[in-house]
This record gives sequence, C-alpha cells and structure tokens, in this order.
Amino acid sequence: MANKFESKEVPSEFIKNFFMICHPGFFSMYKQFGASWCRADFTWDKVEPSQGRINFKWLDNMLSEAIKYKVTIMPILCYCAQWASIGNSKYYPPRKRAYWENYVKMIVSKYSSSPYNLKYYEIWNEPNIEVFWKLDWEKYIDEVMIPAAKIIHRYNCFVVAPSVTLEHFGYSPACFEFLQRWNLKNCIERIDEWLSYHDAYKYIDILSFHYSKGDTGKEKGEGTSNLMPFYDHIYQKWIKPGKIRGIWNTEEGLTAEHLPGEKATLERWEKPPYGQWVPRYIIPVLSWAIEHNWDFKDKYKLCWYEITTNRSSVLYPTALIDSKELKIKETGMALKVVTKKIFTGKTSLYHNHKVFNEKGEKLVSYGFRIDNKLIIATWVDKNVKNVEFHLGGLNKEKSSNLKLSRIDYLSGEETNINQFKWVSENRENFLKVSIDTEGQPIIYLGCRL
Repeated sequence: MANKFESKEVPSEFIKNFFMICHPGFFSMYKQFGASWCRADFTWDKVEPSQGRINFKWLDNMLSEAIKYKVTIMPILCYCAQWASIGNSKYYPPRKRAYWENYVKMIVSKYSSSPYNLKYYEIWNEPNIEVFWKLDWEKYIDEVMIPAAKIIHRYNCFVVAPSVTLEHFGYSPACFEFLQRWNLKNCIERIDEWLSYHDAYKYIDILSFHYSKGDTGKEKGEGTSNLMPFYDHIYQKWIKPGKIRGIWNTEEGLTAEHLPGEKATLERWEKPPYGQWVPRYIIPVLSWAIEHNWDFKDKYKLCWYEITTNRSSVLYPTALIDSKELKIKETGMALKVVTKKIFTGKTSLYHNHKVFNEKGEKLVSYGFRIDNKLIIATWVDKNVKNVEFHLGGLNKEKSSNLKLSRIDYLSGEETNINQFKWVSENRENFLKVSIDTEGQPIIYLGCRL
C-alpha cells in the first residue's frame, strides 16, 4: 500500500495507554476492557476528616488492588475538607491556603514514591460549574490550582488541569459563565482566558476537559456541529508552541439534559442502542491524536465515564458493568471491541477510503492501518440499509491475499466477506465492498493485507 495514504505510525504501547476508566473498583475487569488507567478521587474529607486526623488506609487498599491488576491510578485532588471550607460545603476553597497545600503535599509526597509511583495529578473536578465550585473561576486558579501545581512539580510530577466540562455553563451569578452547552466559539474563547489568566498554562502539563462528544453532528450553539475543532485550537495555540504537553479528556460518555420543570434525561440524540456511543465518542479523538505528533506515551488519553453506577440513575446506560450482576453491559461490550479487537497494534491513519450509503451519500468514516490490517469504521442512521466501502491504494495483483471481514461492534465476531470488485476511476484502482447494515449503527470493515 502506498505510504502517501498513511499517517505517522503510533506504537502499540501508546495506543493501549490511551484508554482510561473513571472511578476505582472492579480492577480485575480492566484487562477485559483494554484499559490500564483509572481516574480516582483522593477526597480530602476522607483523608483528613478532621484537622490533623489522617486516614490513608482506604487509599492504600485501593492502590494495592490496582497494583495487583497493573492498573495505574490518576488521583483527583479534591474537594475541600468540610472543617477547612470557607462555606457550607466542600465546593469552596479552604479558609487558609496552607490547609490545602498541606493536603496536596501529604498526597503527592506519599504516592509519588515507591511502591505507588503515581506521576500525574488532576487538580479538582469541573470548577467551571457551580455543582463543584461555588466561587468565580479566578479563585480556583489562584487558591487551588496554582498552589497545588507548585507542590506537584516540586516532586517532579505532572499537573492535569483544569478539567472543565464543555457541556455546561455556570448557573450561579458567582460562577463566570464558561460557555453555552457545547458552543465551540465560547469553548475556545473561555479556555484561552483560563489558560492566560495569571499565566495559568505555565503550571499545567496536561490540559484536561470533559465531554467533547467526538464528532457528533448535532447543533450545539452558534452553528457548532462538533467540538473536534476545539482540539485543533488547543494543539495549534498551546501544544505545538510547547506551552502545554498534551490533552486528556478525563470524562467522556453519555450525559444528562436537565430542562426546567422536567425529569432529567439523556441527551436527545443519545438514543439506544447505547453501545454505539462508545466508538462514536472515542474513535474520532483517537484518530485526531494519531495525526497530531503523538511523541510521548502519555500525551493523549480518554477516560470513559464510568465503570458502574446505580440502576436508578439516568446515567446507567453509560456504565460499563452492572455491579449487582457483575455483568458487562452493552457499553462495556462496545469498549472491549474497540480496545481488544480493533486497536491491537501499532497504528497509523489510512486516508484513502470512502464510505457511501445506498443513496450515494458520503458517510462519516475513519480508516486505520493496524499492523497488517486495515480497519474502516463508519456510523449510520437506522434507516440506512446498505453501505459501500471504497478502498484505494491497494495492490490489485495481490488481491488474492486480501481477507475481508465485517466485525460486529458489540461481540467482536468476524464474518468473512467473499464478494467484492475492483473499480477503476481516475487512473486508480480501488476495491468496492458492499455490506448490509442489518440494523446496526456501527459498521467495522476489516481487511487483512
């Protein structure tokens, strides 16, 4: 296959390192999900329930279990201990900065060393919304982020921040509005303001945010169709010049819409089957990462939210397992296929392909070369009955060596495809493969070379 149709190859180790899961527990199942990282609260209130009374036992137990199953923990330094808070909840800063600094130092000094060796620390969670931060955003940077970052760097560790959610704006008058829901223009303007304020970017190694939602083409405000251009902006303005080292999406998954006077529901476009949203939210970001100078292992990551939750929760469909039955749910099945069946080796992008529906309309698709195989992923609406793949850059003379298959997006089962034809167009031969969707929203085509 001609190299001009491929991007720079990313090592298999980098790809495996991309996948994270939110919340600790069930570490024995992480290997099934192809994930080796976990994002976990190191809650100040539990570490120090009253001033000077320290309890590390619960963290030590959690980390021992994670080490047993070779899962790396990224601590979230959060929130304010109630005894230290200036307000009536843990979502205010402490009365004295020294209280916060002492907590951060306790955590980082202990857990950055052997046998734990934790090197990345996330500072707070979603400080751009009132749910998790009750004051203006500048106070988060001045009173929480920068003081913690200085300590983290003193121990030669790395700062992951500010972990804003791209989905919401702040509802409180005290909380500066971050953005309308998924408004690309506001996202860009506001993140630049946050990073520029008091040179906050100088204290951040990995820029973190939540819920970019892949390439979902739904109207989100001021003509925003998706937030992948947000990644482009961060790369061009902050990563490429060397101001920030990487991007981690530290929460991704299905989310809830809260309309006034109505019961919370999943987003209007997040219809079943819910497993489809795993590849739709992950693959566009992974594809983007492969194309953007992935030059060290921890540069890019995505963390699925979450491992499990209550059955009564509106967010139950996003959970990977049912904790009562210890059963892998539909979303978990879809993640297993992405990590264990699709992205299994060194990976580059394969650009020389197109996918069409039966009306001849071009569909969104992503192509990869993974070791000695091509994988093309596309998503379709339920009314689409058939899709047609055009694969270019292949050697027609060696077509007898090609092995085509369809990969089920939930089970990973491969079905051989024996019918295809070569078509010549503009002096180039390409392989045409037609697949019936059978009502499935995600179609994976595999081609072993």
